[in-house]
Amino acid sequence: MSPDELKALLTSMAVTAQVVEAIDDPTLQCLRGWDLKGWSYVPVPWGVRFTHSVFAEEIEVKVEILPDRRGHAEGEA
Repeated sequence: MSPDELKALLTSMAVTAQVVEAIDDPTLQCLRGWDLKGWSYVPVPWGVRFTHSVFAEEIEVKVEILPDRRGHAEGEA
């Protein structure tokens, strides 16, 4: 899988977690139709960093916390 293909796949932290699991499990890669040969990952405090043994590019996936805007504003019923 090329860096561009991996970037397109990483649409959420849930998918990112699946990719991390699949890197460690070639059978899971096959079941999902992913070729992750050469890819590795490093957990970091804010997410995960993917690197490839051939490509110089690193791919970082960051966790972003957004405020929950579904609640009522203070003073609203």
